[in-house]
Amino acid sequence: MTNQFKGLDGQDPEQTTVAGKCPHCDHQATLVCTSHQELEGTRVPGAPSIARYVMTLCCSWCKKESVYLRIGAIDMHQIATSRYVMSISTLNLKQVWPEKTPRELAPEAPEAVREVFSEAALAEAAGAFRLSGIGYRATVEQIVKERGAEGKNLYERITALKDLGASQDIVDAFHEARFVGNDAAHDALAYSSEEIADIAELIHEAVLVLYVQPAQRAKMVAQRTARRTAAKQSTP
Repeated sequence: MTNQFKGLDGQDPEQTTVAGKCPHCDHQATLVCTSHQELEGTRVPGAPSIARYVMTLCCSWCKKESVYLRIGAIDMHQIATSRYVMSISTLNLKQVWPEKTPRELAPEAPEAVREVFSEAALAEAAGAFRLSGIGYRATVEQIVKERGAEGKNLYERITALKDLGASQDIVDAFHEARFVGNDAAHDALAYSSEEIADIAELIHEAVLVLYVQPAQRAKMVAQRTARRTAAKQSTP
């Protein structure tokens, strides 16, 4: 079950407006379902029936359309003696266009951290969510190693980041990534695409705080120092 575009669940979603992130402009915006067509020959009989649809959403911000493959569970609700209404619940939603590209960390992050994250992101983009969960856990392990955190296991090393200046939010985020990776590795637990994406975003935000912002501040200090030095040298 997916939580993405939950407002589409129910009857025919055409012209339905939902909230979400546009894959074109990356804005949180309203999107309108402009087309929702069942793929002929893909319905699997059963209770409830499963059908596949090609769905198009148009972003109210950038006006561009994106295409998804929607897998839905069909329920028939009786509303009168001989009248039924079909209701569709989304089981899975795959972005078809624009083509999904793997995530990347900012270049300010250490190379080893970026490489491990990139491999996890490739697994996520391919829909291998167990592998991506393990990979994002490995990314966290690489970060705490690079930061010099000590401990006899990953739990202790993540917790030790607090003594090295990391915020509680970062510590909590890294523990969450550790949980997901452990569940995937030891219990073969598969999280949804949204749950894995949330872990990736948590790591991305932590890298922003731990590496990107300090590098930006250091650059600004260097620029001010250079400007100050140049001004003094030009003064007669």
